[in-house]
Amino acid sequence: MNQYKFLAPLMAVIPLLIAGCGGGSSDGGAVNTPVVPQTKTITVMDGYLHNATVCIDTDRNSVCSLGEELSTLTNEVGEVVITVDNAQYPIIAKAKAGVTYDSDRLSVLTQSYELIAAAGSDHITPFTTLAYLNELSVEELAIKFGLEQDAITADYVKNTDIESQFSHLIARSVTLALASEVAANDLEALNSQVEQITTLAKEALNQGVDLTSIDITYNSLLGELYSQPKDTHIESYIAGKSFIQTTFSNHHIINGNDYDELVSFNDGVISYRGYDLEYKLNHNKLSYGDSSFTFVVMNEEYALSFSEQNDPAIWTDSSIFSKGEVNIDKSFVSGKTLYHLRDINTSDEGNALPKLTELKFNTEGQVVVTPKGEEGFMSSWEVKDWIDHNGDMYRVVLIEFPQTQQNRPSLKEENAMILEMRLMSDEISIVKNHNTLTLVRENLIISDKKLAEIVYQTWAK
Repeated sequence: MNQYKFLAPLMAVIPLLIAGCGGGSSDGGAVNTPVVPQTKTITVMDGYLHNATVCIDTDRNSVCSLGEELSTLTNEVGEVVITVDNAQYPIIAKAKAGVTYDSDRLSVLTQSYELIAAAGSDHITPFTTLAYLNELSVEELAIKFGLEQDAITADYVKNTDIESQFSHLIARSVTLALASEVAANDLEALNSQVEQITTLAKEALNQGVDLTSIDITYNSLLGELYSQPKDTHIESYIAGKSFIQTTFSNHHIINGNDYDELVSFNDGVISYRGYDLEYKLNHNKLSYGDSSFTFVVMNEEYALSFSEQNDPAIWTDSSIFSKGEVNIDKSFVSGKTLYHLRDINTSDEGNALPKLTELKFNTEGQVVVTPKGEEGFMSSWEVKDWIDHNGDMYRVVLIEFPQTQQNRPSLKEENAMILEMRLMSDEISIVKNHNTLTLVRENLIISDKKLAEIVYQTWAK
């Protein structure tokens, strides 16, 4: 019993000793527990993509499904913050025509496309997209296409070394070949274009070309890829050049303005109608005197602008009336959905009345004609040689309206569209409508729905 009396005080002290050895610092301070990050910053780029929509692909089906979109868009340098939990899923970035800005481009995108990256990625780029579609790591993709791994996995927009410039050129060129949705890409065709783009980029590099000054793009008329100057500022596009400016507005012409005007730019001076005025540039806006034009599209074939009255104009190197015949076949429309845009106001009162009409062609000679805001109707179509009342023959797309639909004001109560191609491009083509009551017979045919809406909404303001 005396033995237990001796142990009792000792047993009382042991818990205190244990508590004193609990791993605290020698100075008696609190325990430092590492802070685990709860968020992660992702960068979306070919150039930095601003106002891109980001989706967490939780069902891993390569589709931005309902409920997967983040409420926050990317910022000016393409960044968006996601939770660490969301980082364990593939991430889709939606670059939207008319909404998203690319730091490589003059204005908002005119083509929609999607990028995707595997779970855990820091960047969403054309390279992560190609890797994902090919079921490769980005490192394996670099080997497949002969690219520099360190460059394509880093911020090649910010970095200025030659490998980053090379990677950046390929990235911004590849986006032009991407589909509007990840799942819609034709992988075999896409890989073939990437190989061609890479070959052309290497040729430019070996020739000492400034890689920051060019794009590699697809010419649908030639059916091949080629390099062209990259225009990210109006100055490089207009300096020392002359253009024919063609305005597609009946209202513009009725009010005493010229339809087709020669405009020249030299040493900060614009020359037109016998006037020489200094001009100013502010990003994508050209101003001189009391006039200003905001440019929406600029490419090798034409530029598209809007005046302060919101009238659209095409700027080309020569008049569309003097250009040679553009021969087309059924492939121009067969199986495609195109958007026809023109001004139907023939009065000298009021503003322009732009009318947008969807033309959904099937492959069997039928087309659904849907003026914006109205019910569509079925018509027939064909591509043929058509002879006018003077005996002149033109290659046209002929769309004949059924008699029951020929009294629509939105179609100027016309019985058909007889469309002769004047200028053809992947984005906007110019056609002459031989069967119209309007003053301006030249109309716009736009291939991308979002771009068509941008042009229409801007014009209709």
